[in-house]
Amino acid sequence: MSTDMYGVRVLAVDPDELRARLKVFVVYYDVGSRTHIPLPDEEPNTFLHFLWEAASGYLGDGDDRTGPLGRAVSTSRLLDYEWADTNARRFISRVERVELRNYPLADDRWEDMHDFYYERDGAWQDEDLLIQAEYEIRVTDRKWLEPLSVGDGWGSAAFPLNGDSWTAEDSPHIPDLARPAVTLRPFETTAGSVKYDHVNGMDFSDDGKYLAVCSDQGRVWVYDTADWSEVVHTHAGDWIVPLMMWVPGGHVLVVKGYSTGDGAEERKQWAYDVDRRAETEAPFQLGHLRSRDGAYRISPNRAGEGGFDLHGDEREPFRRISHAGEWDPIQCTAFSGGSSRLFLGAQQNLYVVDPATGEVIDKVDDASERLFTLASNEDGSYLAVGSFSRKLSYLEFGERRPHELCVWRTADKKIILGRQMRTYVDALSWSPDDRWLAAALEPLSDKGFHRGKAELAIFPMGPVDA
Repeated sequence: MSTDMYGVRVLAVDPDELRARLKVFVVYYDVGSRTHIPLPDEEPNTFLHFLWEAASGYLGDGDDRTGPLGRAVSTSRLLDYEWADTNARRFISRVERVELRNYPLADDRWEDMHDFYYERDGAWQDEDLLIQAEYEIRVTDRKWLEPLSVGDGWGSAAFPLNGDSWTAEDSPHIPDLARPAVTLRPFETTAGSVKYDHVNGMDFSDDGKYLAVCSDQGRVWVYDTADWSEVVHTHAGDWIVPLMMWVPGGHVLVVKGYSTGDGAEERKQWAYDVDRRAETEAPFQLGHLRSRDGAYRISPNRAGEGGFDLHGDEREPFRRISHAGEWDPIQCTAFSGGSSRLFLGAQQNLYVVDPATGEVIDKVDDASERLFTLASNEDGSYLAVGSFSRKLSYLEFGERRPHELCVWRTADKKIILGRQMRTYVDALSWSPDDRWLAAALEPLSDKGFHRGKAELAIFPMGPVDA
């Protein structure tokens, strides 16, 4: 018999308007440690579970459900958490927390609390003391609400998950992470040893015509995005840590060494004209990353925060970015295509910088247990993030720790789409026409990773409900 985590009560229901209002109580506490299961966030998965428990009921001695949701979603399907994370929004289109009570619990209130509260006829002992919130939910079909009545109450064994919550308004602007349009395997056309080699950089040209890829050992591939054919496969020479950039305004690619900020950057690089399919000479490309219009570049500094300076084609003059005021080293970076935003990912925190001023204008504390790579769409309204997975606690991967590929909606700083990968996410790039998200995926292996097995998944925009 499962243990209830929440109590749920129907406060209002209007099937014609596809909406209901639910009150949710936390009924599971650990008084000794003064902790409790958290209230649900605004993701739909938990609320699909609530409605399924309430509306379906049992038939006979089995676990067959008789209500509309029970016929649409079997028990095994509901408990397939990966499926539920992806598909809950097909039933619950929106969740909004509209009222919060008794949170956090005051120290003197813990003396009156119990570890567990049982449901009795749709009610709970000492309801007024319990942590609770009210939620407005929207559904996709009136039949999901038809079995509900005002005053219904039940205990729920659901627990918070991390389901998708994108809307129809988001759909044209975010990638379909379930359906890569193309999968490219750059190392399949490589001669020689690929031991320890992997993709360490990837970027679309400014006009989106080409996607360039660089490996840790200096291999370079370029793909024509019209048909994803490989048009360049060459070697940029030996670099301790290669860093690849496009020269602004054209199709010349450079590879140089990674600078640490300890001194002036060594002005040495390899350059290649993709249109001419030949090595060439090019102006030295300063910095670690540039904006697509070439107006801004960033270079690491030694200012005590593990951060960057903003500058133009030359290192002077520059603006020092004070992103944290303390040591919080940046791990990954991305400019929005329109250069209006610079995103800085530390290990856990995400910073948003206005390049025009160098000031931090927004921050997401504890955005992830670990951020690995970032890519922004053209106007900075959506951010793709390769990160430590939020789902490892309830998906079965054993000792393995594959990454999650997420899409953040920057307006409200919410993850609205997340795909649990079976790989690491080594690099991301969003095309300037907002048609494609490219992801370099490094497979897990008992023999170790970085063995020249990376794949490039090219995701189109516009997820659809299956």
